[in-house]
Amino acid sequence: MRKFRSQRLEKLLGTQITAESLTWKHLTTLKDAKVREAADLDYKLMYGTQPSDRHKPGGDVAAMANTQGGLIIIGADEDDDAQLTGLPGVPLSDKEHTRLLSLIGDHVHPYAEFEVIPVPDPDRDGIGCYVIAVPRSPRTPHGVLINEGYRWPRRIGHTTTNMSEPELATRYRARFALARDQLGRIDEIEENTRNRCAIRSGSWVVVSLVPDLPGDMVVNWDTFAAFKREFGSHDPVLFTGGWDSWERIVPGPRCLMLDTGVDPQGGDQVKGRTAQLYTDGSGVFALHQRDDNERTRLNERGDQSPCCLGERALMISVLSGVRFLARYARDSAYAGGDALIRVRVGDSNPAGMELGTMGSGTMRRLGQFVRPGATAERAAPLDELADDTPQLVATTAYLVGDIMRSFGHPDVLHITTDGQVTPERWGGYADSVRSWAETAGIKTL
Repeated sequence: MRKFRSQRLEKLLGTQITAESLTWKHLTTLKDAKVREAADLDYKLMYGTQPSDRHKPGGDVAAMANTQGGLIIIGADEDDDAQLTGLPGVPLSDKEHTRLLSLIGDHVHPYAEFEVIPVPDPDRDGIGCYVIAVPRSPRTPHGVLINEGYRWPRRIGHTTTNMSEPELATRYRARFALARDQLGRIDEIEENTRNRCAIRSGSWVVVSLVPDLPGDMVVNWDTFAAFKREFGSHDPVLFTGGWDSWERIVPGPRCLMLDTGVDPQGGDQVKGRTAQLYTDGSGVFALHQRDDNERTRLNERGDQSPCCLGERALMISVLSGVRFLARYARDSAYAGGDALIRVRVGDSNPAGMELGTMGSGTMRRLGQFVRPGATAERAAPLDELADDTPQLVATTAYLVGDIMRSFGHPDVLHITTDGQVTPERWGGYADSVRSWAETAGIKTL
């Protein structure tokens, strides 16, 4: 499951909401402050074990997923004003944990993501609360199975109601419109960034990402300073030794712009690397790569030799760009759900392109000459792209594989679509790739 993020609830609890960080002390913070139930916060004393109660955990999860996501705290008592007044707790056990997982999974359709987090009371052996974290779902509406029919619950304030037929129809229409909206958004932000990429010898690898659950990063002096501390001194490009940090970070219209290699004579044109990160979590990362045919352009092939992009440079650009954009979307903009990713490669001075691989000290063409470049698109869970995970490797393998097939080459062999890497195929990067994979727990071949 993807990491649950909520600025409001994290501020109330004083911690991120994960199994590793959430403790009994954080729950007592809610009790001491008498925090009321809300659309994203629900208190339950316990769930019954009678057949008529079996759908209730799933109903509460579906309601959260259909609204804005949130937390369900089991073992919590409230007063008539829906304020948290006590934490009597419930017995914690593997059996009860499994029962909750089963009840929710069996009754919610389509499946909604959730996590059941046991939070033990350190002063009472075997007693604590279960916290069910439910992200807002892009697959809304979720129905809950009751007897032989379905209901589609949602939260309104601190109460749960069922959707009406018109609202349900609107939700279905919105679900199918989402993919079209993402494509339009990715076209828009990609064009904005490509217009800032200077025309020079070599190619640009442009990675764009749009989450299906937009975030909302607030840009002010405090958040901008924190962002510069987090991103300003870190090289986002993997396997380079971390020597090339961003040279310029400035706010733009509902976005932040990060650049390396700004042409002082070219206005806003960037020669090296640029990123535009939008407040809704969308973003574009563009990295210039040298033309591996530049030195031989005047040989027997003549001045018309195409721009050559090395396959390792392509893979590093895509792997780094996807991870960088996903981390921003998840951790700074609080976006969620799946993400649509597009990779576009092209010669910035369009004369056509080819892919090359290094062998025996010379660059060898892979596949065929292509004009003017190639494009690939994939969707994947945002949270799993933001960390060094097999999903990040697998998604990159699919994207790079699609690019390579556009050039008439069958596939990429350096990484695989089941999330593994082959260090020996990375040449001079082999040791760095192996060390990265071992640290991240990614399997090697």
